[in-house]
Amino acid sequence: MGITIKELSELSGYSCATISRVLSNKSNVKKETREAIEKLLIEHNYRTNVMELRNAQAKSKTIMIIVGDLDNSYYIKLIKTIQEEAGQRGYVTLIAFSRNSIEEEASFVNIAIRERYAGIIFMNVRGGEELAAGLKESEIPVVFLNRSVRFSDFDSVTSDNYQGGYMITSYLIEMGHKKIGHIMGQSYSMAARERRRGYEDAMREGKLCVTDNSVLVGELNYDSGYACGEQLVKKGLDYTAVFCGNDLMAVGFVDALKDCGVKIPEDISVVCYDDTFFSERHGLTVVGAEAEKLAVKAVSLLLSKIEGEKTEGASVVYRPKIIVRRSVKKI
Repeated sequence: MGITIKELSELSGYSCATISRVLSNKSNVKKETREAIEKLLIEHNYRTNVMELRNAQAKSKTIMIIVGDLDNSYYIKLIKTIQEEAGQRGYVTLIAFSRNSIEEEASFVNIAIRERYAGIIFMNVRGGEELAAGLKESEIPVVFLNRSVRFSDFDSVTSDNYQGGYMITSYLIEMGHKKIGHIMGQSYSMAARERRRGYEDAMREGKLCVTDNSVLVGELNYDSGYACGEQLVKKGLDYTAVFCGNDLMAVGFVDALKDCGVKIPEDISVVCYDDTFFSERHGLTVVGAEAEKLAVKAVSLLLSKIEGEKTEGASVVYRPKIIVRRSVKKI
């Protein structure tokens, strides 16, 4: 005959009611207490619940990464670093791809809460304010990465996208450029909006003209960059320099220009946001914050909350830096 709840209670010092709440997967049990009782139940092979308890313990060491899209090599660097950092601390990661849908994000949040995952890292998602109420009520540990939020309850880690847009545009102005275009991501992206704002402020401070025609809106991927490149060539290159919203967009843009016989940087200079393998290989001058640094900080903040070390929300903003390569001509 197997061990009973009463015998487990006498052995451990926990009440029968507390042990029963753990067996019923109730939420009103402290994390430390739950883990201790689950360990005890497994050690004593309590009835048929052993596999369920092992499964529950595995979920308590699982971090869900909800990411808006995977078309960006910078995001891949972030995910890889998160997995490495979390793994070193005994956690596994589960990637949930939301396709830039707030509804999908909410669905994944509900799964993480229901399955009692350890925490969530939101990476470049559309939602934030829309998800806040449910997240606060559930008390699941959360960090927003590459996406700031207006609520102090949540940790966020971002690059200063405004400053990056301002810095790289100012650099082009210092290099003698006056006709500078910008190809940005969709306006639902806060990062894209902030980079555009930095670009526009630098242009105005340089007393340079900014119109609606100065900015093209596309997707932050290769195909969109290529299409924008073809579009600009057909219209006639009215710029001496272009600031692209990210690396893949810039690579597509550059390839389109080269296919049309346009030389970089002899005919036009090109810069972009995010330093990745692709921007480095194409010799692009870039601005951005180190992906590894942001990801390491995000994991550190999340695990602090998971392990009960802190409760207040923190907003960490990294200042970007410019890496000069060979895609800008001084005029």
